[in-house]
Amino acid sequence: MVLHFCPEWIFDVTASAAAREFLQSPLGLDTTVNKFQQGLSSLYNPIDVAQLAEACEQLLLVLNDADAGEEAVIFIENFCYFRLNFEMNKAPRKLSGLFGNELKGTKTIQYNSDNTRKRFKAYLFAMRNGGMPKAPAGWNLENDTTVPELTELIAKKVNILDSL
Repeated sequence: MVLHFCPEWIFDVTASAAAREFLQSPLGLDTTVNKFQQGLSSLYNPIDVAQLAEACEQLLLVLNDADAGEEAVIFIENFCYFRLNFEMNKAPRKLSGLFGNELKGTKTIQYNSDNTRKRFKAYLFAMRNGGMPKAPAGWNLENDTTVPELTELIAKKVNILDSL
């Protein structure tokens, strides 16, 4: 089976989910990032763990610069919902269609931490000004069925012993 590279939007959701999990748990960022890197590597060509960690750090820095405070997790969840369901131009995401499947991946690496940061920053700015869709009330990343493999990865719990 030929694996492809992770699509940008999956990388964005994964980096965001890892940053969210880091904010909500006592575990270090490296432990959290390793969980997500290993999970994505079972679906796509391996992602460099340092690049995924950098993307998470960049998201956290954007939240810090925006003085997100206790709303940081909410902003991340809204970005995850948006990237799962919409293109950056706010067009609804079509996961499969006549010419391909967005889950299949790409033949070359198109994701990077800097672009993830730029998209998150743009989304955060537009969301605060009412220009971007937000997650509906009651939406939960762990229960989203858009990408079942991603849902399974996000719901997987990391043991404190994994950080040793």
